[in-house]
Amino acid sequence: MSRHNPALTRRDLIKSFGLSALLIHPVLRSMAYAAETPLEKAPRYVMFFKGGSYYPSRTNPTSLTNLVGTPIAPLQAHASDLILFKNMNIHGGSPKSDGYKEEHAAGVIGCTTGNSYKYSSNDAYFAYTDNESIDVRIANHYKSRPDLKDVPISSLHLGGGAHSDADHVGVGSRYISFRNRVRGDTRYGNAIEPIQDAGQVYDMLIKAANATCTAQSNKPDGDTVKMNAALARRASVVDFIVSDIKAAKMKFGMDTEHAHKLDGLLESWSQTERSARQAVAGTEAAPKSKDTPCLASARPNGKGANKFNLDQLSPVHDQMIQLIKLAFETDLTRVVAFTLSGASSGQTWPSRGIHKAHHTLEHNGDVDSLVKIDTYYSEKFASLLTALKSIDDGGGKNGLYNSSVVLGMECWSNSSSGHYLTNIPFVFAGQGGGRFKTGRIVNAGGRNNNDLHIACQNAAGIASDTFGLPSLCRGAII
Repeated sequence: MSRHNPALTRRDLIKSFGLSALLIHPVLRSMAYAAETPLEKAPRYVMFFKGGSYYPSRTNPTSLTNLVGTPIAPLQAHASDLILFKNMNIHGGSPKSDGYKEEHAAGVIGCTTGNSYKYSSNDAYFAYTDNESIDVRIANHYKSRPDLKDVPISSLHLGGGAHSDADHVGVGSRYISFRNRVRGDTRYGNAIEPIQDAGQVYDMLIKAANATCTAQSNKPDGDTVKMNAALARRASVVDFIVSDIKAAKMKFGMDTEHAHKLDGLLESWSQTERSARQAVAGTEAAPKSKDTPCLASARPNGKGANKFNLDQLSPVHDQMIQLIKLAFETDLTRVVAFTLSGASSGQTWPSRGIHKAHHTLEHNGDVDSLVKIDTYYSEKFASLLTALKSIDDGGGKNGLYNSSVVLGMECWSNSSSGHYLTNIPFVFAGQGGGRFKTGRIVNAGGRNNNDLHIACQNAAGIASDTFGLPSLCRGAII
């Protein structure tokens, strides 16, 4: 079969195949039937945030080829895709605030905005900011670009255990994403609340996809009605697109390799739907209906709000990672902020013998326990990288290659009173569409994380050598 000229766009495919086009397009792109999505000019971006910095002296390998004994040991398999920063500061190593100076707030707000913040009372739990975070900056830029007009969700803000240890006192340590403040905003009116319900995220993705397809498709309106009905009763959306997938294989004469690739994408979607009933014990079954082909809920149902036990949060985090993969694989968004914990983390890990809160371990100086609990976040970061790497973007490139992924964190402590914003071991992953050389350790020499944000925004097409407070910026560090 001859190649189409010009190449088919996703919009073209939607007209014939509806929602199935989101899966068909990546495969046809690899067959040179479909137009390339400009990922090298608009790479995906992820801010993956954990409360509390890795302990610097224990995150000090001489090479990424030997991470044994460090809290980032679970990242060993991804060493060639990483950059580990040494001697990188937040806020120049000390808070930059017009009020009470408390490093937990400086850590979390400085990590994502690189900018100033304020207090309504003299504690980190009362901090707030007027300034946008890096994920919002990139998302707004992508939203303004004509070549990304078919990407329906500007950014996803996800969480699981996205709390500090004292949200009941004040919420100033729990948010990582902010838009610029506008007149009329309440104190936290510009803070973006992460969604901590995996089912809600799944519904958002499918409805966004379905809305896009409804507007662009030539398929009968009845198909849309059936799809929405499936969502309403939590049935498998995959069941409604299987016939379209089969038709696409025949229409485009897919060989075994590409047919298997399409089946793999369909299975990935199915896996996302199945993950809740496989991973979360005690979840409720779907409402019974004679029209429902599934015996249990196809919709992920992990919930991370008001949870601090990592054993309970682990399946929620896993579901969110699968949803990130689904969103990126189908190009429903290019930007994700994922909060596994707020600053001043209250999380524990009972199955590994960690019964005291992360924040308490910091102030007790229990470094061995800190290293142990921090391996949890490294394990989940590794899972995210594995998921991204499994995305086939065509042209021999995978999803991680076409992404800029930051493992963000806040301050660290080694005593009952000390907090530090110096020597924060930030981790970067992915090649940003070919822009970044990975597999190395970079000595930042006291430069600020602002310069890492600048590198990410430059990769996204934002031509600026500052982000956040200009006084903290020296330009892209990678």
